[in-house]
Amino acid sequence: MNSTALPCPPHTAGSNVWELHCTRCGVRLLEGGISIEELVNRVYAIVQEPIQATGRIRGTWAEVLEEGDGQLWAYWVRPARNFAGYEAIDTTDPEPTGEKLSGLLLAELAGLPAEAAPVALPEPSWPARAHRKVSRWERFKRWSRQTAEREFLTIAAPLCIFWAVALFTVLGWDGCKAVVSVLF
Repeated sequence: MNSTALPCPPHTAGSNVWELHCTRCGVRLLEGGISIEELVNRVYAIVQEPIQATGRIRGTWAEVLEEGDGQLWAYWVRPARNFAGYEAIDTTDPEPTGEKLSGLLLAELAGLPAEAAPVALPEPSWPARAHRKVSRWERFKRWSRQTAEREFLTIAAPLCIFWAVALFTVLGWDGCKAVVSVLF
């Protein structure tokens, strides 16, 4: 966009949520229509140490460098609606995602260890289940009189009763007597 234009105090985001740029001056915006420079100024107002943005952005998070006491710290910040106006999180991951940074912040706010060591799980006993359930097809392959009676009682008997009630409802008593007299 126009680089000679004066910076606009209230940045205006466009209607496309995936293209977060100011419609007036073209500056990259973070959550809430705040530019990276405004976020760095918020952090500086609280920390009172030299702060500069690295240019790395992960979702709504921006990485900043803080210089103080001869040391340099890098951490991630994003706009927030709290007293400071931002939220910050530090991670040892060189390439975190926005979701991971949000999860680390949530874990820190909940009082959980941010980056816990993996827990070693015991080996599962083998076999996990000694007897697996026999499938209907395997039962069908080993068909016997006993399984036929069991299948009839569980499947065919309710179906026969259902159709007998349906036939009686449709034909009535006289119709059922006529069907029986024709069959027998």
